Amino acid sequence: MCEPASNLIWNMTRKCNFRCEYCYFPHDNTPVTQTLPVDRVRAFLDATGREWTVGMTGGEPFIYPGFVDICAALTEGHRIGVDTNLSVSSKVREFARRIDPARVQDLYVALHIQERERVRGVAAFIDNARLLIDSGFKVIVNYVVHPDLEERFKADCDFFATHGIIITPRPFRGEHGGRRYPEAYGDRAHAIFADHPEQGRKIAFNFQGVPCYAGRTLLRMDEDGTVYRCPGDKTVLGNVLGKVCLLEGAQPCVKPRCPCRGLDHVVLDPARRRLVEGVQYAVVGDLDASSAAFAKAMEDAPGHPCAENNLGVLAWRRGDRTGAARRFEAALAARPDKAAYGANLDGARAGAGDFDPEICLDVNPPPVK
Repeated sequence: MCEPASNLIWNMTRKCNFRCEYCYFPHDNTPVTQTLPVDRVRAFLDATGREWTVGMTGGEPFIYPGFVDICAALTEGHRIGVDTNLSVSSKVREFARRIDPARVQDLYVALHIQERERVRGVAAFIDNARLLIDSGFKVIVNYVVHPDLEERFKADCDFFATHGIIITPRPFRGEHGGRRYPEAYGDRAHAIFADHPEQGRKIAFNFQGVPCYAGRTLLRMDEDGTVYRCPGDKTVLGNVLGKVCLLEGAQPCVKPRCPCRGLDHVVLDPARRRLVEGVQYAVVGDLDASSAAFAKAMEDAPGHPCAENNLGVLAWRRGDRTGAARRFEAALAARPDKAAYGANLDGARAGAGDFDPEICLDVNPPPVK
């Protein structure tokens, strides 16, 4: 395959002016004091001879000192994307006035409705979002559908639609009520994500051992300028304040969970690609498309334990208890070390009505010969 487009994920700061309960960062609204000179970042990117998309994330990037100046400097030769809560109105207005929308991949805007209501910032959010949309920027407004927010999600979508703002549901990732999300949405996923199948990409797949261009076309940079292979693999490649040595070609992934952007850079054979597609469709509740993808994966890799298990999950959700147990048995026979397969088989045999088997995200275990 050709090398993917080049992406640098810049974790500018962990500080944020919001305190969302489901955030995995501790809340810290003190001023940002650790900054990087943008000319050193530009020098590193320019020296590669490639155009990069710099994903500016945090924390909250708009509280970073000189943020709009940094965006202006980066977009002279590269593109940017911004993850933001869109709450710093003065900086949003400056951004809209000074930055060329053609040089911005998108603004991935987190609504965080409970926090927005707590600070009485709903009206300001609408004004800021409309300003950017009307200025020609691609604005993706996402709503983390935490299990506690599922019941109000549709009403919130309807409200913001009256202001011309379309909400994209974003799966909650983490533990809640003893279950791991987004896999635990189960049958409820279809009602939430049916119109947004792309959200099935928000999954931490296991690509361990699969070749990936991370470290060459996908990088993570921290607040101090340290550059890592990717968000999951903390292999240090250098620092933009000194020297950075990129990897050559695609190298095997060494982590059991891929937290970010790996799907754009991993090298998948047909069976693994079908497994990924099957999981993506399953997470958003499209059981027919998911079944078809897993079935095609089985044609390419007969007896693959991940596909066997996941076809069992779909059989269970359709009410085929016998078929589900048979699939779980086959998966466990191929991978007796995989605890999830054993738990799925035990649950299917017990036949409890509220049992919800676990989808497998391991795309790399060798198929059964």
